[in-house]
Amino acid sequence: MKLHLGCGTKKWPGFINVDLHGDPDVRSDIKVLPFDDGVADEIHAIHLFEHLYLKEAPAVMAEWVRVLKPGGFMALELPCADKVFAMIRAGVTDPRMTLLPMYGAPSTHKSEADLHKWLWHAEELAQLMELCGMTEVEFKPPKFHVPQRDMRVEGVKGGR
Repeated sequence: MKLHLGCGTKKWPGFINVDLHGDPDVRSDIKVLPFDDGVADEIHAIHLFEHLYLKEAPAVMAEWVRVLKPGGFMALELPCADKVFAMIRAGVTDPRMTLLPMYGAPSTHKSEADLHKWLWHAEELAQLMELCGMTEVEFKPPKFHVPQRDMRVEGVKGGR
């Protein structure tokens, strides 16, 4: 089983697309998944994790890891604080590269869930993943959105 969490309107073929809104395959809050322990081979969350408050992120990450099989793969993509702050220091003023990664796009704010609630540093996110049982945590070039601004982190659930 492969899960695409926070799919919005972008349903991926071959995946169980999960979201509270739109027309997902499974309508669910991504904070408490309606799946048994250790059933997912893969979890993908693309521009979702920044919509969580910092204080709730450890429990949500633990929930996602719970659903993964040992040896299961997880990939997250989201804005990267390290890249955003470097652009600000370099004098970049384009809000798509600076303000939007911090707050989200005002044009898409239909509810509080659409707001960005935390801008993650790469090391901070890697530590959280490892704390929740992920191993082989690596950063790769993002496949979605804006590579100059965003990060992709991949990991494998320990305990094969």
